[in-house]
Amino acid sequence: DVLKGKSVKVKGKVVKYNPDIMNRNWIHIQDGTGNENNYDLLVTSNDKTKIGDVIVAEGTLALDKDFGAGYAYKVLIENAKITKPAQL
Repeated sequence: DVLKGKSVKVKGKVVKYNPDIMNRNWIHIQDGTGNENNYDLLVTSNDKTKIGDVIVAEGTLALDKDFGAGYAYKVLIENAKITKPAQL
């Protein structure tokens, strides 16, 4: 709860991408954390990406967000700016 409403930055690989739903792009990333039943982090953004990209998402952390129609999320990053990390 301490990070709710705060700006956060997360790096991960895009595993699912649904563009232009409810005026935003819905991006599921995996960063290697989580457990066998809960390992995707949802990011909403106006920026575009594609499955397989490694991205950095910086946006506002939201908790217990319910969009209705069965789409409820315990944790997500909203209004994120998407960038690609520099290659080493």
